Parts: sequence; C-alpha cells; structure tokens
Amino acid sequence: MTSSPLENLLARIVDSGLLDEPVAENGLIYGRASIDAAGTVVTVNVDPELDDDAADELDDEALVEAVSRILSVSESRWRAVIDEVADDIDDAVDDEPVIEQIDLRDDLEATSVVVFADAVLLAFDAPKQFPDSRILVQLDEDLEVANIEVRDRD
Repeated sequence: MTSSPLENLLARIVDSGLLDEPVAENGLIYGRASIDAAGTVVTVNVDPELDDDAADELDDEALVEAVSRILSVSESRWRAVIDEVADDIDDAVDDEPVIEQIDLRDDLEATSVVVFADAVLLAFDAPKQFPDSRILVQLDEDLEVANIEVRDRD
C-alpha cells in the first residue's frame, strides 16, 4: 500500500519537529508552532495545494523549508513586516476615526499562518483598532510583503 502525498508530507513535518501535534485533514496539515520573533504561538496550516494533476509533483522539501523559514524569521524581518503593515493600513485609513489611539504595531497579534510552497499568508488580530476585522498579509518566498488586506470577520 502506498502513502498519499499528504501522508508523506505529514510524515516529513512530524519528523522535522516544526509543528506541535500536526494532523492531516481536508487536504491540509494543521498544527501549532511558535514564531519566536513575534513572541507568540500560532496555528499553522500547510497547504500543499493538491489537485489531481499536481499530486505527483508535491515538493515536500519546499513546503517544510517554507514552514521553517516563517517560524524562524529574524526579529528584524518580522519588525519590517509589522512596520509595513501598520504604515500601509494607517495610510489607508488616515482620515477615518479609530476606536483606540494605540499604535497599530502594538495592537497587531499574529494568530495563524498558512504556508504554501511559494508564499505565506499571515492572519493578525488588532483587537483595539479593528475588533471586527482580521488583517491578512501575504508574504512572498523571501518573506517580503506582497499584499495586505483588512477583512470583516466571517
């Protein structure tokens, strides 16, 4: 009996020790891990983007490296991401009244990470300034900000 690509990826992630209690479910790998530079524990979803055509082309190594890269991000790179997110959002809502007069940098709390082979999607809460929203930040494979979006909670 051969293992599925998702089972093989799960085995690689378990062996890496990067995630606490990883499980495979609904085509994703779920677990929890610490981003030391952020000083927080987040939910991590690894999305191998499996479809019938790509199942044989799954690059376990690239996904494990992408997980490792975001979890071991340097404090200076993390701070640069936070600064860019805060500046971008502050510029976008410049004339809008804010609920709390707190620096967005101090309000942003990383809650989850979705890892793809070529990108990372970070989800943040900002409970004081954006209590009804989530802030989604897409990073490219070099952990540079590619997109920032403020979304209403579903």
